[in-house]
Amino acid sequence: MSSESSSPQPNDYTLIKAARIFDGTGTAPATGQALLLNDGKIAAMGPVGEISAPDGSNLTVKDYGDSTILPGLVDGHTHMMAPGDGTHGDITGAEQDDILLMRALQNARTFLHAGVTTARENGAKNKVGFSLKDGINMGLSEGPDMVISGRPITITGGHFWYCGSEADGVEGVRAEVRKLVKEGADFIKIMATGGSTWSSNPLLPSYTLEEMTVIVDEAHRFGKLTAAHCASMQGIKNALDAGVDMIIHCVFEDETGMYKFNEPLAEQLAAAKAWVNPTLHVVQAGIDLTERIGYERGWLTKEEQASIDSTKRSLETRVESVNKLVKMGVRMIAGSDSPWGAYPPGEFVKEMVALTQAGLTNTEALVTGLSHAAESIAVGDQAGTLAVNRPGDVLVVGGDPVADLNALWDVKDVFKAGNRVARPV
Repeated sequence: MSSESSSPQPNDYTLIKAARIFDGTGTAPATGQALLLNDGKIAAMGPVGEISAPDGSNLTVKDYGDSTILPGLVDGHTHMMAPGDGTHGDITGAEQDDILLMRALQNARTFLHAGVTTARENGAKNKVGFSLKDGINMGLSEGPDMVISGRPITITGGHFWYCGSEADGVEGVRAEVRKLVKEGADFIKIMATGGSTWSSNPLLPSYTLEEMTVIVDEAHRFGKLTAAHCASMQGIKNALDAGVDMIIHCVFEDETGMYKFNEPLAEQLAAAKAWVNPTLHVVQAGIDLTERIGYERGWLTKEEQASIDSTKRSLETRVESVNKLVKMGVRMIAGSDSPWGAYPPGEFVKEMVALTQAGLTNTEALVTGLSHAAESIAVGDQAGTLAVNRPGDVLVVGGDPVADLNALWDVKDVFKAGNRVARPV
């Protein structure tokens, strides 16, 4: 459904040529290369003069000229059920599941058309996330390969409580992990602090260390990775002490909202080799929306201006802390958090650009949205890197994203499982 040929034959080959190939590992782009796709996979890759299809095959040749071939992008943090227009999460969470699923399917298509061929879904209501993944896998709709948590585990009344996995106490959280694994969760998402949900406090930890440890141990026992939403420092500390695999947001603020870069905590983060998903652009997106509302109206209210000012200060400290963490060897991935808040779907590029503002090079930022993102969500053997016999998930963009990340906006073609995705012109 998502490709030009819904029933490709084993004898069908596609040869892709472009000025350069970036394989997703961080190695400098190679020039004069080509990629051969067959039967859903990369059949060959190398110098253009050495790559050819077998005699007698049905060969399609695509020469993109001054463009770059790279792996399909890997967005490590999405919420497909959200509209991305500034609607508050509590309002979205009150919508009917079938409406949320229809929106999620629409958003997933937008992600794919923008070059994201793998996405991790970090929390949806009830069974919406499971249905989204199943619908895409069954060919009922098009979208990235989905890695899903199902519902995030949260305390009663905690962040995302409306998604349906409120759990308290050691036995309560253990049972909830088992339930999610039974339903098909690929990983376990934990709300280690509150967040934007009206009934929660982002500055306070939610679960005790004992509860967090049980969640992580139980998930690991079933071979599932864990990721913790941490909007303040005690949440980060609890998550690291519990052995969480990924820290999301990683906000260095105390229980009063005061920013202070905690060096011992940062050292613990680096030593743990935990991945960090800092979600920088979703903060900027909120600022942009409020400023746009004021521009269209002709003025900003005092409350709106105060919100913009405080959010800008918060973003500055988050960028500063990411810069320091990178220098300390902490491993970063790009995960947009889109379409949450005011961050529309299809704009994953903005998160990688934001990471360059925090000190990453263009190449390092690309890798956070390719091989590192894939490794961090346990699909490193399938996504994020171009290599022979790997799935034919390929993005072709005009220009050279290593020289300018904005080249990623110029999508020439997207291939999913070796098939060219039919995108709107």
